[in-house]
Amino acid sequence: CIVGSTSVITKNRYQWSIKNVGTLHLVNGLIVIPSSIFSGWLSQFYEDRYLSMWFMCMTAFGMLFLVDPTDLMDPNSSDSYNSDSFGSVGPVKYITGSLIAFSGIECCESFLASLMSKCVPSALAVGTFNSGLLATLVGTSGRAVGDLFITAMGLISIRHLLNLLIIPGLGLVLFSMFLLRRNYKSLAV
Repeated sequence: CIVGSTSVITKNRYQWSIKNVGTLHLVNGLIVIPSSIFSGWLSQFYEDRYLSMWFMCMTAFGMLFLVDPTDLMDPNSSDSYNSDSFGSVGPVKYITGSLIAFSGIECCESFLASLMSKCVPSALAVGTFNSGLLATLVGTSGRAVGDLFITAMGLISIRHLLNLLIIPGLGLVLFSMFLLRRNYKSLAV
């Protein structure tokens, strides 16, 4: 939802042009490669479950940057964002939070795929419907549901779309961290 909603959020909150949104996506794309190399290097020294937890923490930290408390306290203040309020999510805070969250989730994705490949029963490791296909289907379904969620939240309120997407997303990341922590010992493979 972070990247998928960027153009709608930035157009309505900060009046960004398509060029500005494209620049942010370019920077996101350029950061993914070094962060993936770095996470691959770290995987030589630490277990996948440990790195998954750390990169989920990084994602949650980036998403906390994106929660706008001023919208929660004064929901009818302006058409764009509360630029004169302390703690509001302005363009710099939005860029910072989205880069941190996106990098964290991209790095975490490789460790989660690795954990899944090690924990999936051997019967799912062969044939057409193997774990790779299942991971692809889950990822594609997740993107489709995310797009539907962005649309539904946009119908509720374009003005508050940032919080309507980030707060439930942050809840899902925290729930994922809880599940990872709860099943930490069984993921020791």
